[in-house]
Amino acid sequence: MLRYTKYIAVLLLIVVCSCTKSDFLDKKPNTNIVVPVTLDDMTQLLDNVSVLCYNTPATGIMSADEYYYPTKEIFDGITNKTTKNCYTWNKDIYQGEKNIADWNAPYQAIFYTNVVLEAWNKLSNEDKESEKGKFVKAWALFDRSYNYFNLVQIFAPTYDLNTADQDLGVPLHKTADINDVQQRASVKETYNFILSDLTNSITLFSTVISTKFRNRPSKSAAYALLARISLFMRDYPSAMKAADNSLSTYDNLIDYNTLDSTAFYPFPVANNNVEVLLYSITNLNYGAATLLYYGRGFIDSGLISLYKDNDLRKPIFFQSVNGSYRIKSAYTGDGLYPFTGLAVDEIYLIKSECQARSGDVAGALTTLNKLLIARYKTGTFVPYDTQSVSEALKIVLTERRKELIWRGLRWNDIKRLNKEGNNIVLKRIIDGTVYTLPPNDPKYIMPIPEDEIALSHIQQNQR
Repeated sequence: MLRYTKYIAVLLLIVVCSCTKSDFLDKKPNTNIVVPVTLDDMTQLLDNVSVLCYNTPATGIMSADEYYYPTKEIFDGITNKTTKNCYTWNKDIYQGEKNIADWNAPYQAIFYTNVVLEAWNKLSNEDKESEKGKFVKAWALFDRSYNYFNLVQIFAPTYDLNTADQDLGVPLHKTADINDVQQRASVKETYNFILSDLTNSITLFSTVISTKFRNRPSKSAAYALLARISLFMRDYPSAMKAADNSLSTYDNLIDYNTLDSTAFYPFPVANNNVEVLLYSITNLNYGAATLLYYGRGFIDSGLISLYKDNDLRKPIFFQSVNGSYRIKSAYTGDGLYPFTGLAVDEIYLIKSECQARSGDVAGALTTLNKLLIARYKTGTFVPYDTQSVSEALKIVLTERRKELIWRGLRWNDIKRLNKEGNNIVLKRIIDGTVYTLPPNDPKYIMPIPEDEIALSHIQQNQR
């Protein structure tokens, strides 16, 4: 496929530039030269953050209800068609634009993981059984799982146990063969493959977390990803079990009282952010992901009103501009693109939500309150207290929205919550024209890029 041929060219360039002692690329004019040989070679490939970490889809963030454009002039000034059309949920969001990063970037990362896994299979048994050998395989399996999950969240329906074997998922490329053309697997098949990779990685990880290289996954991150996946599958018992497993291996929260709320970048850089389990951000192709930094878009006023005066998240997350608010900094601690990786605060919220859904109100609030104490000015937080299951769930979901803003989760939260009957209707107003997106609308599923349809002849989503 043309897409994979391009990936090989990029892979070759990266490997040539990164090789030092292990110069595993012969100067042969064929695709065999891109195949790594040693564990060090494989580590170099997986450590390429531009491919493996800067690749999360952004169309969901641009389509969600966390921001708005204040004027028609600002909206009209958007030059990228995909960015503009996501805002109003147009049927054709690309309008002829090609090389769509939301599709291509995850598949490029998957290609890298397949290259590594195929090379790993050729290692000696001694290398395979070594601690480093197990870690490299676990890493590649984790990254493949993570990228397929990001794809299926955007380009397929929300997981529904009753229809998953009929709903269309995404093509599953399990090898690095550039001639491998796959049609779309079902949603059930896609999730089964994702979960198989992930659970296999968990058995191989020995390190709890790499505090030096947070782009590298770990057992804690793998359990965290399993908790996220299970939550979006609405398998709440499995999500709670995975969240418990993650927190039992690593449980470290930032006390927001230790951050400088007046700074534009209050958070430490990702490798020094003790809450980060896995570093990743959106792909770099859509400026809308950083639109709030440039003063074009602002945070929904209804969302801002949910933060109490002593809640440190308000001054740490946002900047006030003439009475309106915009995102002030990224959770990554530097840069302008949204953090989309895994972090301990999300796992607290997953556990709390699952406890509430199981009827354990006291447990849900205990978990939530432990998180929130670290978010309020010292001595000012009043713990939540209720006996009502429905009220506890409402509280947890509200705090989830407040804590995880601009983290790439809201769009898929809306999709799953509407499956639960929450009836969330999205609305935009541009110069008096009202645009709405009703619950469970087909437009919650992004279209497959037309250039991919032309190459692979896979079935398009109906919007």
